[in-house]
Amino acid sequence: MKIRTVLYLLLFISGIIVAQQNKNQSSKIEIKEAWIRVAAQGANTALFFEVVNNSDKPDTLLAAESELAEVVEVHETFKRENDMMGMRKVNFVVIPPRSTVKFKPRDLHVMLIKLKSDLKVGEKSEATLVFKNAGKLKAGAVVRDMQMMMNK
Repeated sequence: MKIRTVLYLLLFISGIIVAQQNKNQSSKIEIKEAWIRVAAQGANTALFFEVVNNSDKPDTLLAAESELAEVVEVHETFKRENDMMGMRKVNFVVIPPRSTVKFKPRDLHVMLIKLKSDLKVGEKSEATLVFKNAGKLKAGAVVRDMQMMMNK
């Protein structure tokens, strides 16, 4: 009987330790400066932000979710032939330890494809970023004019 009690106690304690480690990892990933480019219903737009990894281990952005659009994908901008630019979906983005990765125009970004409604300057919205270790993190974003943000 004592062995069973000790085993239950050890199992309980190990569960608490694992939960605390997961909490510590998720709190070490921060989403900052999130904003969405203004756009009309049915159009495509993008979500931009910074991911700060304050931990000693890398994490990986696996996906993004939002109720704003029919399709939500993580994209990168790349140089094609003849100095033309293109965009393509990426399956993940590694966030190195003790670093910041910027999702910005003409670089990494989250595409919001086929918007369900207009996005007007000043409105606030939310997206969810899905990380391998940190799990799902909410990103509160403000709708802003692209030209204004490019001039910052």
